[in-house]
Amino acid sequence: MTVAITASDILPYSLSILYTESENSLHLSAVSVLGPAAPLLAEAGEDLVLPCSLQPNISAVDMMVEWTRTDRTDTDNLVHLYEDHTDIYYDQMKSYRGRTTLFKEELQKGNTSLKLSEVQTSDEGVYKCLVKSASWYDDITVHLVEVKGKSNGILNISV
Repeated sequence: MTVAITASDILPYSLSILYTESENSLHLSAVSVLGPAAPLLAEAGEDLVLPCSLQPNISAVDMMVEWTRTDRTDTDNLVHLYEDHTDIYYDQMKSYRGRTTLFKEELQKGNTSLKLSEVQTSDEGVYKCLVKSASWYDDITVHLVEVKGKSNGILNISV
């Protein structure tokens, strides 16, 4: 028997507790999604990793991993979706097509970070990493506050 309890209504962050009973033994483990403590800065045209991982480091291979933009008011906010062992691009925002990847070899270790290639100034914003299994879910927010450098072939110079 497996029971999942989520305490997101009580705590300032979400903590999921997974209780498993098997072969006359009980196992209790807390699973949560972790992200960066500080906002991220990026250089236009460079690649950037948006950190997100499971604690403890359990496999996310069989889980859903969804990256979205939470600062957008429209429904077009999907940055990347991994589900059923597959990257799904059908509903992905056009501006992110061909620029997002998960570290597939790292999913086994609980690493659900997103690599964003060729960062653009339009990528500045608030991102959410949602990880969901059959019995629990949790998410974190990642702030990409500033992208410096070239934008559309023009070099931005601050004085």
